Amino acid sequence: MTEKIYQAAVCNICGGTEYRRVHYFKDWNFGRDRVQDVRIIQCKKCGVRRRMPEIIDDYEAEYHAPYVEQGQSIHPHQLQHFAQLMTARLRQFNARDLSFLDVGCSTGRALKLAATMGFKVVGLDYSRWAADYCAKMGFATRQGSLLGQWPEGEQFDIIHCSHVIEHVPDPVAYLKEMHRLLKPGGHLMLACPNYASLPRLLEREKWIWCLDSHLWQFTARQMRKLLINQGFTIVSLKTYHGLTPNNRWKRRALDLSELLGCADALNIIALKTQTCPE
Repeated sequence: MTEKIYQAAVCNICGGTEYRRVHYFKDWNFGRDRVQDVRIIQCKKCGVRRRMPEIIDDYEAEYHAPYVEQGQSIHPHQLQHFAQLMTARLRQFNARDLSFLDVGCSTGRALKLAATMGFKVVGLDYSRWAADYCAKMGFATRQGSLLGQWPEGEQFDIIHCSHVIEHVPDPVAYLKEMHRLLKPGGHLMLACPNYASLPRLLEREKWIWCLDSHLWQFTARQMRKLLINQGFTIVSLKTYHGLTPNNRWKRRALDLSELLGCADALNIIALKTQTCPE
């Protein structure tokens, strides 16, 4: 399997070449770096939104600096995601020696949590800095793209991929590869921003996840469809918000958006089916 390079004029999700502009940023500075003359376009064939032009980010020390500052504290939404995983695996609760791969391991917080839960953990990150950082913490870690790392399939019981899929040039290739690497009955933990969210509608171009280093913008429905098409069964799909405003009415609105499935981030648990993806 090969990974397509990112070309904004061609959709790597479906191959479509027709699109419409949905956002234009003449001057945007809500992320790490100032951005000028960038568009978010929507594919007319599959509906997925993507960035034009592409962004080149090395994802090295500067990118991971905020996570280093946060230390090893586990985010509540990460705990929720692991709780959803363990609920999905109740029938296998007594299983031993479960193998766990973290795709995009960054500073190793998910690896640390998974190891605490008894999993045999392996990290992978595109960043050399992140791979070295996790290796120094004592975790087996590889560096580079997911594709081509493990020639033999069915290596892992669980694959964790949190806020990575929106960064990669070819999301479909990554989903196919994660399906191939999972053992039969294995679970994928996938997290990403939710474009069809109340915060995005309210904040519009000020929504922090509109740009940053993201190449793709997925809705919950689009991600569900992509996973099903690649041979996964959706076990749970939850949206959540990361904001904690002081205003109680804003908090209630955000809490309601979670209940309605339109908060601005997704936690998904998906099961590898026995049917191979086409």
